[in-house]
Amino acid sequence: MDIIILFLLLFIGLAMWRGAPRWLVLTCWFGALLLMIGLFRFHVTSSLGLSL
Repeated sequence: MDIIILFLLLFIGLAMWRGAPRWLVLTCWFGALLLMIGLFRFHVTSSLGLSL
């Protein structure tokens, strides 16, 4: 999941650099934001399972 977010952020950066339409950049940015929030919530709420 982390690598998908990084590729999406790379795509956003390249799209901004190449002059992509604003709606495409914003849509991808909000998608990456939602993925990062979802990943953060998963990591915060998942148990570590450290019992012996």
